[in-house]
Amino acid sequence: MTIATPVLEGTYELDSTHSTVQFAIRHVGVSRFRASFGDLKARLVINDEVASLEANALVESISIGDPAEFRDHVVRGTDFFAADEHPRISFRSTRIEFAADGTASVEGLLEIRGLERPVTAAGTFTSPTEDPFGNTRLGVALEAVVDRRSWGMDWQMPLPAGGDALGWDVEITAQLELTKSL
Repeated sequence: MTIATPVLEGTYELDSTHSTVQFAIRHVGVSRFRASFGDLKARLVINDEVASLEANALVESISIGDPAEFRDHVVRGTDFFAADEHPRISFRSTRIEFAADGTASVEGLLEIRGLERPVTAAGTFTSPTEDPFGNTRLGVALEAVVDRRSWGMDWQMPLPAGGDALGWDVEITAQLELTKSL
């Protein structure tokens, strides 16, 4: 890992109130369907030029409300997340690079539906800063694109004029605000 400054060292816990993890997927070729996870947990540990990031989200916390049948199909159904059998999605890093220019690259394993697949995310980080309450905070913004078929989510329906009802590529964005543990 490349670190911009040794000030980064420490253990940082996710501030779930000020963090979001979302996914977006092309829907019937005209828009992007977006949803987010409400129940997030993450920890970033940086020590001696080695860093690790572990995160997980409760599948049931996906921000789909109505209609209930659609939510159940996506969250609990075997075509997508199968939350009854696999209640959490998790990520653990295998390599992190925070560069002096504020760019970030994170490689790791994303587990969905009990299947781990490699993922690389790119983005930025903000150096630690003190908040008004005396806490030290760090920000990480990452984006990745994955093919949902890699996790067995291969539901599809053809459009009448040709093409697919649902895109294969899923955009994942994470805006993480983390607080340094004392």
